[in-house]
Amino acid sequence: MNIRKATPDDQLQIAPLVYTAIHEIAYSLTGTSDQRQVLDRLAMWIGQPGNRLSYENIWVAETEATIAGILIAYHGEQAIMLDEPIKTWLRTHGQSDDLDVETEGDVLYIDSVAVDVTFGGRGIGTQLIQQAIAHAQDMNIPHVTLNVDQTNPAAARLYERLGFRKEKEIEISGGRFDYMTLELQSKDE
Repeated sequence: MNIRKATPDDQLQIAPLVYTAIHEIAYSLTGTSDQRQVLDRLAMWIGQPGNRLSYENIWVAETEATIAGILIAYHGEQAIMLDEPIKTWLRTHGQSDDLDVETEGDVLYIDSVAVDVTFGGRGIGTQLIQQAIAHAQDMNIPHVTLNVDQTNPAAARLYERLGFRKEKEIEISGGRFDYMTLELQSKDE
């Protein structure tokens, strides 16, 4: 298995995995609940630079020329800026641009992690998270954060095993999430 940065050409393989990871949040980001339109619009955003779903923010786990898993992560201080193109598009298309704030500050925020069910149980999600942690350390970002759906205790246990701790509860697109933080040691320590 190889972990690499995504490219715009990956958008059609990545979109279903993003949809699997973010569920109802996809409806807020795309302005529709029609699955075909959701996938088309997710692919559109993945293929474009400068937004939270952009290929620029995605790592893919690839095996046998198939994308087996994805991880979207970006700096928390860029979150508002990365949402702006999506909000503008939603307004232009007569949709609500009321997106919930998911993160902020000097953190690497893991927006989404998903593994194709065909490749489940192989540690791909863990390897993607470890890639994000290594990236944060390389960039001297002091914390890695993520939100875990409170209806997904298995994911919460995985994150806890990796050292994440619940900081607070937040609401995103009507769902309850635990905002979890992993404190990193600086390279100098």
